[in-house]
Amino acid sequence: MSGTTDEAIAVDSHGGTDSDSVPLVDEHATTPIYALGTESVVEIAAEDFRDDIERVTGQCPTLEFKSDGGDAIGETGDRAVLVSPYGVHDAVDTTIDALFDDHDLETATESYALAAVADPEALEVDAALLIVGSDPRGTAYGVYELSRRIGVSPWYWWADVPTDERDELHLSAGAELEGPPSVSYRGIFINDEDFGFRPWATQTHEPEVPEGIGPKTYERVFELLLRLKANTIWPAMHGGGKAFYQIDGNREAADRYGIVVGTSHCEPMHRNNVEEWDSDERGEWNYATNGETIREYWADRVAAVAEAENVFTVGMRGIHDSGMPGGETVEETTALLQTVLEDQRDMLAEHVDPDVASIPQIFCPYKEVLECYEAGLEVPEDVCLVWPNDNFGFVRRLPTAPERRRSGGHGIYYHLSYWGRPHDHQWLCSTPPALIREELCKAYEHGAREMWIANVGDIKPAETETEYFFELAWDVESVREESVEDWLERWASREFDAEYTEEIAEIYREYHRLARARKPEHVGWNSVYPNTEQNEPAFSATACGDEARRRLEAYERIDASAAAIHDALPEDQRTAFFHLVQYPIRCAMLINRKVVDAMRSRLYAGQGRASADEYADRALEAVDEIESATERYNGSSGGKWKEMMSERPRDLPVFDRPTVGRVESEQGPTLGVAVEGEPRVAGAGRATERPELEFPEFVEGVDHPRFVDIYNRGNGTIEWTAETSHDWLEVSRMEGAIDLEERLHVSIDWASAPETETETVGSLSITGAGREVSVDVPIRPRSGGVQPATGSDSSSPSGPGSDADHNPLFVESAGAVAIEAEHATDVVAGADTDWESIDGLSRTTGTVMGSRPVTGPRLEPDATVLEDRAPRLEYEFEVHTTGAVTVEAQLLPTHAPEHSLGLRYAVAIDGGDPTVVDFDANGGEHDPEWQENVLRGSAIETTTHEVDRPGRHTLSVYAVDPGVVLDRLVIRTDGDGDENGAGRRSTRQSYLGPRETMDRRLE
Repeated sequence: MSGTTDEAIAVDSHGGTDSDSVPLVDEHATTPIYALGTESVVEIAAEDFRDDIERVTGQCPTLEFKSDGGDAIGETGDRAVLVSPYGVHDAVDTTIDALFDDHDLETATESYALAAVADPEALEVDAALLIVGSDPRGTAYGVYELSRRIGVSPWYWWADVPTDERDELHLSAGAELEGPPSVSYRGIFINDEDFGFRPWATQTHEPEVPEGIGPKTYERVFELLLRLKANTIWPAMHGGGKAFYQIDGNREAADRYGIVVGTSHCEPMHRNNVEEWDSDERGEWNYATNGETIREYWADRVAAVAEAENVFTVGMRGIHDSGMPGGETVEETTALLQTVLEDQRDMLAEHVDPDVASIPQIFCPYKEVLECYEAGLEVPEDVCLVWPNDNFGFVRRLPTAPERRRSGGHGIYYHLSYWGRPHDHQWLCSTPPALIREELCKAYEHGAREMWIANVGDIKPAETETEYFFELAWDVESVREESVEDWLERWASREFDAEYTEEIAEIYREYHRLARARKPEHVGWNSVYPNTEQNEPAFSATACGDEARRRLEAYERIDASAAAIHDALPEDQRTAFFHLVQYPIRCAMLINRKVVDAMRSRLYAGQGRASADEYADRALEAVDEIESATERYNGSSGGKWKEMMSERPRDLPVFDRPTVGRVESEQGPTLGVAVEGEPRVAGAGRATERPELEFPEFVEGVDHPRFVDIYNRGNGTIEWTAETSHDWLEVSRMEGAIDLEERLHVSIDWASAPETETETVGSLSITGAGREVSVDVPIRPRSGGVQPATGSDSSSPSGPGSDADHNPLFVESAGAVAIEAEHATDVVAGADTDWESIDGLSRTTGTVMGSRPVTGPRLEPDATVLEDRAPRLEYEFEVHTTGAVTVEAQLLPTHAPEHSLGLRYAVAIDGGDPTVVDFDANGGEHDPEWQENVLRGSAIETTTHEVDRPGRHTLSVYAVDPGVVLDRLVIRTDGDGDENGAGRRSTRQSYLGPRETMDRRLE
C-alpha cells in the first residue's frame, strides 16, 4: 500500500480556480480541527497541527476532542479537518472506503490516508480534510506529514528552522495512502550523552530535573521521532544521572506519545545497570554467583512496565558495554548465557504474557555475545536478532538464509556516533548518507527489516544524517531510487531558500567525501584504548601536488561557500543554517587546518623556512576559532542550546593545542628551494655532485603542473629570477620578490617539446640572494606508436589522440598508473551480477563501482568460472617499463554477510589467470587491520603481476562476491622506488595515492 496516490494533495497560498480545494485558512476563517477517539498520541498530533497552522499563518484554528468519535460531525459547519484512526467513526470510514477501492487501514500497521474532498457524501460538510490512520501512530504520522507540506520542518524546534509565513493555506483535492513502513521498529539510541545532551537537558532545558534527563526533554525527543515517522527510543544510559525509569514522568511521556521503549544491547529487561545496579547493596554482577539477586532485579522492572508498549532486550553483558562475567571460556559463557535466556523467558511469561512468543524481544549479538551466538547459543526463533555495525558504518554480520526464516526477524543497530576503539567520532557527524544507504539497503535485502536503531549520540549535530536514516527506514524502495544529491537538494529546499539548494547539496557532498578519507576526529592519527598522543598526519605536503594543501583548500572552499550562503540568507534562517550546515563544515575545516598547518610548520621549521611561524600561528588560531564557533552554537537562540555542543568530547589528544614549529633566525635573506615530490631541499648548504633538486617525470597528456617553492631562510627581502633551459618548459612566474615564500607552478608545452619516446631532461634555474639553484625537469613525450592492448585490433590506430580510440587510457607516471574505478574502459556484465556506479562513497571523486545485486551468487575462485560468470571492469593502461608490478586496490572496507565467507575480488592483466583476494578484515575491534581500514576509510590490498613488454595492456578486476565496492586502483611499476627519494618514489609518500594518470587528451 505504501505510496499509493490517486492524486497527490498540494498546498497553495491561494484557492485558485479549483472549486474542489479545501481551505485550512482563508480570508474568511480557519477550518476547525476535530480529533476523534481517545488515544493521546492522536490528540497530541492534532494539537501540534493546530500550532503548526498558527506558525505558518498566524491564525489558530479551533480544536475539539471527540472521545466517542462524535455523532454530530454535521454540526461542525461548512468545513472540517478530521483526525481519526480508522474504525472510530462510521462516516469517516465510509468516506475513506468510497475514496479508495482497495486499502488495508483496518489491518495494516502505522499507515494512513490523506484526503482533501469537497462535498463528502457521508459527512455533512462542504469540504473536509481527512487524516485517517490504521492505528493511533499511523494517524499521527499522517498529521505530521501535512505539517511538513504546509511548511513546518521536523527540525523546527531542534534546529530552529523557521517557517515561511502565508496568509492563506489551501489544499488541492486529492487522496493518498501511505504505509506500512519498510521497517517495523525505527528508532534512536541517545548515547554518550555526557558532553552534550545531558548537561544541556539538566542545566538549560530542564533544570528542574537536575538529576537526569526528564519528561520535558523526552517529550521534545518523542515529538521529533513522530515527525520523522519513527517509533522507538533507546533512552540515554550513561552514568552521571538517574536512569530513564528512575525519573518521574518519563515512562508516562512515552505512553502519551505512543513511543515504544527499548533498551540497548547492554541493558537487558529494561534495566540501566550503570545507574541501577549497586554492587555494595546487591553484590557482584555475575549470573553464575549472584543469579537469584539479578533475577529479582530484572523481575521488578518487568512487572512495572508490563502494561506499556515495550521491546525487551534479552541476554546479558557486563556493566556498561563490558564483557559478560561468569565464564572463563566461550563454552562456559555460552552455557551461562543460555540459562539467562531461559530464565528471562520464564520471567516474561509470568509478568507480561504467558504467550511469550507474542512479546516483542530483541537479542543483540554484539562483541563477545556474538562469539557465544556463533558457538551455538540457542536464541528462541521469535526473538529478533539485531545485528550491529562495526561502529564506523559497516555492517559486520547479516542473517544467513536459514536465519532469515526466524519468525522474530532481524534488525540493525547502526552508529552515527561512537565512543571507542580505535578512535571516537562523537563530535561532528560525518557518516555519508550514501554509506547509510549502501549498508542499510544491503541489510534490508538480507532480511533485516524488523528493527533499525541509530546511535545518534546527542541528536545534534547529526540531524541531516538521522533524517536520511529514518526516511530510508520508512520507505526503502523510494528513497534508494533517489540519488543522495537529489535527496539533499530536496532537504535543503525545505529548510532554506530554494536559491541555494544545489550549492548546499554540493557542500554536503564534499564534506562527506573529505570525511570518507579521514573523519575530522581522526586527523590526529592516534587511537584510544589505549590513548595515544597525536602522530604526524599522513597527508603529504610534498607529493601529489601537495596533498595536504589540496585537502585543506577543498575544506576552505566549502567553508567559504557556507559562509557566503549564511550571509545571504534571511536573518531568521541563519541560526538553523549555522546548526545544520555551517558549524560542522567550519569546524571540520578548522581541525584539519590545525593539524595540517601544525604539521607544515614543523616541516618548514626543519627546512629553516621563515614562513614556519605563519603556519604555526594559523594552526593555533584554528583552535581558538573552533572554541569561538562552539560558543556561538551554544549561545544561539537566546541561549537555548547552552551546554549542547562540546568541541572536545572526552578531552582526547586530537582536540589539544598542537605542537608547532618555529624558526628563529638572525641571518640575512637566504634563498631556499623545494620542489614537488622531493623530500630534499636546496638551501641547507650541503655539497652534492647531483643537481640539487629534481622533479618527478612529466608525462605527456597526463601530469598536472608541478610546484616549486621559493622561500626565505632568513630575514629581509629576496629578489629572485627564474630561467629555463628550453622554451617548452613553462613557469607561472619568472621573477619576483619574497619576504617569506612563493609557490610557482611548472608545466610543459608539449607542442614545442621534442618528439621522442624516451626521457628528455630540461632544467630550471632559480637565482636570488646571491645563490643559484638548479632543478632537473625530466619529461617523457608520447607521440604515438605504442602497442595496442592485448586482444585488441592491432591494425587500428593506437596513438594517443587517435580518432579510432577515445576510450580512457591510463599512463605510467612517476612509477605508477593511477585509476579512478568509475573510469573503466569497459564494463562487462556477469551471468548474474554486474558492476554499477555508486555516488557518494569515494575518497577522491565521490563515485565508486559496486557489484550488484548485493544478494547475488558467490563464485568459485576458478579462472574459468570467473571469466564466464563474474562481472568485470577493464582498464586500458600504458607503461614504459617491464617486469613485476603491484596492483593496489582501494576498496570500501565493508564486510561479508557472514564471517566465514570473506569478501573477494580478483585481478588479472592481459587475460592472465586472475589473482583472488579476500579483503574482509572482520577480526573484531582489536584487529589492527580493521582498525586501520576504518580510520582511513579504505581497505587496501595488493596483488603482484608480470608485464612482459612496454606499451598498452588491459587490467581486469572481477567481483568474485556480491557487495564488493571498488574506489581506486594504483599499478605500481617502481618496485621499492629510488633509494634517494627522488622522482618515482613520490607517489608512495602520499596518503590517498597519486592523482589519476588518465590521458586527458582522450577525454
